[in-house]
Amino acid sequence: MGRVHQVAVEEALAELAAASANFGFLLPLEPLLLVYGAGAEADAHDRPKRSLAQARQFAEVLTAESVRLLGPDSTDGPVHRALAELRRSGDPTPDGEAGPDDRSRARRFVRHCFELGVWYFRLRTGVRDALSFVPPAEWDAPVGSPNRQLPMREQVTGLATWVALLDEYAPVLRRSFDRRAPAETATHAPLKARSALLEAEWRVADLLTEAGWAVRDDSETPHELPVRGVAVRSMAHPDRAAGPHYVLRVDGQPVGTVEVRHRSEDLRAAMTRTRETSTPSTASAERRMPYTYATDGVRVLFRNGDDPEPRPRELFTFHRPDTVARWLREAATDPQAPTFQGRLLRRLPDLGDDGYARDSLGSVQYNAVRAFESSLRRGERRAMVQIAVGGGQTVTAVIAAHRLLRHARARRILFLVDRVELETQALATFAAYAGPGDDGRKFTESYRVERLGSDAMPPHGVVVSTVPRLHSALSRGNPASGLRYRPDLPPESFDLIIADNCHRSVSSRWRALFDYFDAPVLGLTATPTDRALEVFQGNLVSSYTFEDAVADGRAVQVTIYRIGDLSTRPERAADTLEEEFNLDGEEPLRHRRSVMSGKALHAALTAFKEGLPSMFPERARPGTGDVSLPKTVVYATDDQHADEVVDAVRVVFGQGPGFCQKVTLKGGSPYRLLSQFRNTVEPRVIVVVDLLTGTDIAPVECLLFLRDVRSSYRYFQMLAVGTRPIASAALRAVTPGASAKTRCVVVDPVGVARHHSGRPSTTRKRGRGRRKDADEAPTPAAAATVDDAEVMERWRSFLRAGDDPVRELITSAGGLSEEDVRRLRSWAESLARPPHGLTAERIWSAYERAGVTVSDPRRLRAPKGPADLLALVRYEAGLEPRPRPYRDQVFDRLDAWIDHQKRRGRSFDSDQVWWMEHIADGTAAGGHFAAASLDAVPFTLRGGTSGFLHAFGEHGEQGAVRLLDELRSVLA
Repeated sequence: MGRVHQVAVEEALAELAAASANFGFLLPLEPLLLVYGAGAEADAHDRPKRSLAQARQFAEVLTAESVRLLGPDSTDGPVHRALAELRRSGDPTPDGEAGPDDRSRARRFVRHCFELGVWYFRLRTGVRDALSFVPPAEWDAPVGSPNRQLPMREQVTGLATWVALLDEYAPVLRRSFDRRAPAETATHAPLKARSALLEAEWRVADLLTEAGWAVRDDSETPHELPVRGVAVRSMAHPDRAAGPHYVLRVDGQPVGTVEVRHRSEDLRAAMTRTRETSTPSTASAERRMPYTYATDGVRVLFRNGDDPEPRPRELFTFHRPDTVARWLREAATDPQAPTFQGRLLRRLPDLGDDGYARDSLGSVQYNAVRAFESSLRRGERRAMVQIAVGGGQTVTAVIAAHRLLRHARARRILFLVDRVELETQALATFAAYAGPGDDGRKFTESYRVERLGSDAMPPHGVVVSTVPRLHSALSRGNPASGLRYRPDLPPESFDLIIADNCHRSVSSRWRALFDYFDAPVLGLTATPTDRALEVFQGNLVSSYTFEDAVADGRAVQVTIYRIGDLSTRPERAADTLEEEFNLDGEEPLRHRRSVMSGKALHAALTAFKEGLPSMFPERARPGTGDVSLPKTVVYATDDQHADEVVDAVRVVFGQGPGFCQKVTLKGGSPYRLLSQFRNTVEPRVIVVVDLLTGTDIAPVECLLFLRDVRSSYRYFQMLAVGTRPIASAALRAVTPGASAKTRCVVVDPVGVARHHSGRPSTTRKRGRGRRKDADEAPTPAAAATVDDAEVMERWRSFLRAGDDPVRELITSAGGLSEEDVRRLRSWAESLARPPHGLTAERIWSAYERAGVTVSDPRRLRAPKGPADLLALVRYEAGLEPRPRPYRDQVFDRLDAWIDHQKRRGRSFDSDQVWWMEHIADGTAAGGHFAAASLDAVPFTLRGGTSGFLHAFGEHGEQGAVRLLDELRSVLA
């Protein structure tokens, strides 16, 4: 291109830059972006299809330029996704006259090009000057209006000249652009760092906008805008390592700040440094603006300065302006307790001072509510309460909800259940409850209680929902897409979440619900699984076990009646509730199970019928020895199998249709049939497919398993259906000839109990009893009859017989290797099998009650495992004066190691301490910590292995790896 021609091009580009309202700033950086951007801007009104083509060319050039500057591996993030969308959506529609939709689409894409151009400008220059989009005046004028003018400082060129300029010069500029060499590799790193911050800014602006904030630059006089919430972006931030600093304004008044940080920066540490380095003037401003956010565009941390002890907590996204305005009103109304946390500390009376008598309430509920409320006052965001079946889980939840609504002025409380029938039961329990001080008014007379629906939620009260329904609402009916923000159901919708049967809610599919809502979570369960304890951060604040329930008369014992070996066949399960929800997460969906069918089914039912006199000898009728069939629940595999079982039961017992009924969701009217089974003489038998988990049917005295169950947690829940006690009169009303319910008999022709005989029960205190005879042996629940002295003697006898771990494990003072842990687990499993039937938890509990063991009161009491048994072996061998829990020993070693590091001049921030404490927790639970565990819960909540390397990466990746190896060695 000749010199004269080049000068003409430069002059024309300068005129084009002067004439464009929005793209002139790109001329010094990339003229081709100016050409395509200004062309899209000029044509958006009259020739929208051409404008779309120009926008697509703009996206293609900017994509190539970003790859040139940042390298080919930097094609992820919101900017590149926006570029890809612009390239795809910028394709012009087929020829024809442009309509209003085309014009609107073109204008929208011009705005997208401008936003991307600003990102490119800031990436290249590092300058954060405010750049605002100016809608051309022609966009507001009718097509063909003589008053339409091009938006430029001086009319230097007309539309025809623009078009000619594009047609003549764009190909030349494009060829020159395509021949440009990639940027030097050395320049990638600083540009990538700057790009990461810009990407974070991009995400933050989107999050704020999604949450209802109008994002404006500080030059736009935001306080005059007719919106409630405005996020004012300041480009002059004093911290060069940080991104734009936002000031949040509600109704024109500054109320909070948002700091944007690099992805590589520790948000908690940044928030702490901001608070510690505040000057007197900024401290005063912080008092006026109590709400502080720190974010990298992915994680959002929040600290409420009005809380009694402000602590950062992680959010799904920003709070809405209306929420902040409500908080400000509440703080003005009650300055001594301006927040929900403050009201918990200063307005919530002790349970005993609120008219609740321990005797009238019941010690189970009393202790559980007090423990949970203490956890709330300490600021703990997750707490779990274990209450065995029959102990009153739902009543406990209702009492806690009532007190928080009444005294702490909670706005809304979410009560989650996993089944529709439990939702109905919960609504009935809320409706029937009347608390002290309410003058006899029922709960629902003072507060609204309703199901989660499509309508607006109540302003105050309790919302009840099943977990699947809530998940569907937040995933917009597409579970695979994950949870998405809903403005009508924002994360701050509830002050508290109560999860009934929380061991089901913590599956990988549902647990995201707890992270979506900005609210403390109370989990209620009879079976605190390891997974649930992880999700609830090991915070088991109260425990009422199955043994406690048996001792208190709230549950009956369980015995197993074994039927001799009968053939089973593998059967692929159909779509049952279990397969649909996979609530336990232990057995894969649609797995193959052992199923009793055909001739073996008739043989099993016949053996069951003939064995009734030995199961219930006190009910044998004189002269005949016959026993009337107790209320019985049969577990089948699927609907087809259930139909077969119903027919077989009727044939074997010689009864008609009313004697045995199928009760499944596909069978129709399940809840009517359950009510009939519970309250009338017939049916005597119901055949179910996992529908009864958690359902209260007290008259049941027999459970018949005609299918295998792989999950121990599910198995014990299925057993619980038959463990509820019942008054003798009520039992006789539905089971003529019965005197009292003293036990639940589990009939096991498929050997289902064999999967669980060697495993500790999920109620944490169950052990195994001594085998009684060939046909009857107690389940883990029956160990309540075995006293502590007998347990300790059986354990010592086991050790005297030489059944102890290898000698080097007993005498070694070193740590446990992975192989050591495997040997200990194998040894503990042999101990749990008959004839010993002892678990670590049962043995340790006996030593505990005998006053032999010593636990650190500062430490959380955790379930005992094989490593704890090793401490007991050393005690019995005289190598330790008093056995201490393995978890206490691990955390003592962690404390000592941290103190040693401090003496050497190395300190750790709160985020690093979090990692170390959870690694110690994993070591205590498993006896050894594998590096691969960093990619499992709870570490995945903070980025897994990458998060760990980032947290300890001040000395590089290798330094973090060395620290992990040292920590594993010290703790084991």
